[in-house]
Amino acid sequence: MDKDIKISEIQDPILWDEFVKASPNCNFMQSWNWSLYQEIGLGKKTYRLGFWRNNELIAVCAGYEMNQTFGKYVYCSRGPILKELSQHLYKEVLSSLKKYFEKTEYVFVKIDPSIEVQNRVSLVPFDLGFKKCINYVQPETPWMSDLVGSTEEELLEWCQEHGMNKNYPTYIRKAKRMGVEVRFSKELPDWKLFTHYLSKSSEQKEFVIKGADYYLKQLKYLGEKDEIRLAIVSFEGEPVAMLILSFFGDEVSCLYSCQTGMHRKIRGPMYLRWQCMLQGQKEGFKYFNSWDVLPDEKYSKRSKRYGYSNFKRGFGGYLVRYQRTADLPLKKKKYILVQLLDLYRAIRFYSDR
Repeated sequence: MDKDIKISEIQDPILWDEFVKASPNCNFMQSWNWSLYQEIGLGKKTYRLGFWRNNELIAVCAGYEMNQTFGKYVYCSRGPILKELSQHLYKEVLSSLKKYFEKTEYVFVKIDPSIEVQNRVSLVPFDLGFKKCINYVQPETPWMSDLVGSTEEELLEWCQEHGMNKNYPTYIRKAKRMGVEVRFSKELPDWKLFTHYLSKSSEQKEFVIKGADYYLKQLKYLGEKDEIRLAIVSFEGEPVAMLILSFFGDEVSCLYSCQTGMHRKIRGPMYLRWQCMLQGQKEGFKYFNSWDVLPDEKYSKRSKRYGYSNFKRGFGGYLVRYQRTADLPLKKKKYILVQLLDLYRAIRFYSDR
């Protein structure tokens, strides 16, 4: 290890989460309960690494053992988490991470911390032998809104000042007058209903989803702590749309959504998302992450992603660009095969990314 940094497995969930929440690149995918979900819920070998200098914790990184065609690798989803966004600190942490795994069986180590492209800190991995991935894993161009103020009027004013579609307030008020209702649920039958409609949506719109257990286990390991929540919008007692969100640190993030196909004219998905934004504002969260959208240069009606991108952008806000996912090759010959497979997937499945 670097002489000034020591790495050890952290066993204290309070220490871990307090550090993550205080970090400038905080993300729920590096939370303690997300690591429990990965380890116990999904059965993945998990590393919870703490990076120490002079008995001070300066970084943490949760990594998960993953399988792929040419061997195993470690994925640090949205990690590592740094005490501060310093080029020197990031370099030290990544150098230590490299030494920790370099003599293991893994083909590569994958990282994708939430560090914006405009920040020079984001370039540090590429000076240390990391390779920019052909494909990204987590969204690298999310649409963000600031949850300002303490009232609906204040939030609405901010959204309108930041490009909100002029028709959205009218649709939202109309849904409210019609008696459209939004609730949050920890009930297993509701979560199972979500997986049912998500599966139907994936078949109709031809996108890939995980098996039902992937979502249901999030309820067990994160839902009971309110870190992951299911929001449901209903009209006349029938579910119209559902949304799973994370509530962690300063941010509310939209993770998965589905529609039931009922009562399409009431704009249920729009009203649902707005009420979730208000809930985040009420609880003191600072940001609402609508997840992936088309970046400006690809924002075209010809894209398959235009529909949901246009819907999310319609709430007003701004685009954030995170640095591309990066891999550290540990077995260079095998990693060449990994790159070729990624290139094939990019051409075959991700042509509009």
